Amino acid sequence: MFNKVVMVLLLASVIGQAHARTGHKYVVELGDAVHSEKVPAASSLVTTGDGIFAVSDMSPFLYKLDKAFNVDSLTTIKQFPAESLTENGTLGSDIKPDYESMTLVPFEEGKAFLILGSGSKAMVREWGYLVSQDHSKIIERSLTPLYSQLHKAGNFTEKQEFNIEGLAVANEHTYILNRGNFGDNLIFEVKTAELVEYMLGGRDQVEHLVVKKVILPRIHGFEAGLSGATYSEKLDSLVFTASIEAASNINKKGYILGSFIGVLPMVKYATENEIDLTFYSAILQKDGKAVLTKAESLMISEDNENYIKGALVCDNDDGSSEFFHFNLKRNQ
Repeated sequence: MFNKVVMVLLLASVIGQAHARTGHKYVVELGDAVHSEKVPAASSLVTTGDGIFAVSDMSPFLYKLDKAFNVDSLTTIKQFPAESLTENGTLGSDIKPDYESMTLVPFEEGKAFLILGSGSKAMVREWGYLVSQDHSKIIERSLTPLYSQLHKAGNFTEKQEFNIEGLAVANEHTYILNRGNFGDNLIFEVKTAELVEYMLGGRDQVEHLVVKKVILPRIHGFEAGLSGATYSEKLDSLVFTASIEAASNINKKGYILGSFIGVLPMVKYATENEIDLTFYSAILQKDGKAVLTKAESLMISEDNENYIKGALVCDNDDGSSEFFHFNLKRNQ
């Protein structure tokens, strides 16, 4: 545990690092925070023509939000006994499915939300869901066979925690992001059609599987961990979030040291086996100072070669969520 003096020095150093990243390819500025207790610990965002949708790592609901991030409606992804839910609809860590990633995939004549549990607890957090866009169909599927395949392909050691936190569809492929908890940040590439077929029970393995290690910025020796992603078709790039916690082991919450938004060009992914994104990552800042928050996911509203605008959500481990509008600009 850091003492107070060390923590003050550490935080001052982090704030200074927001000014020291002139070599990075991007810089990001945040708008004012929008605090929400109605969406507890939001973990993933998706935008559609109908609105903004979010899932939480503490609740069993799919939240529909308006442009101001107010809750419009709830869809129950999985039913839990009423006595398992607290007043604000959250679940205990022993039973929560830990929804950490979400994207849209082709489904029947339209699309469906694909929602994945983190896999960080055997069986309990190894469930995935397809929720049709009109919310009329919900399909549940065990992720244990798929996660076993990913775990093996990722060469995880006993000390490394499998923790799926990001998901993005880019054309024919889906990218599944593992947060490096005292281990490697990994991105798994699978074919979207195979993943949907898996979710529908048509297969227990995917045939196309590529895994690559990602290197992210460090602060005081702690490397950022992947936490979310979306795809920019205009830039042909994954736009991702990552955050850093100073913790002594994977079972303890640590001090939040900062978060990043980054850009991974798909050509870079395709041509490199170990992908260094240090200089493709921009620390979250407001008025030139680093914001000590834990970014979980993001969505894009406007993008071109010079900037990417959108919104992101942060979970600061207090049971609430913070939403920010952001502007990620190419560093001239």
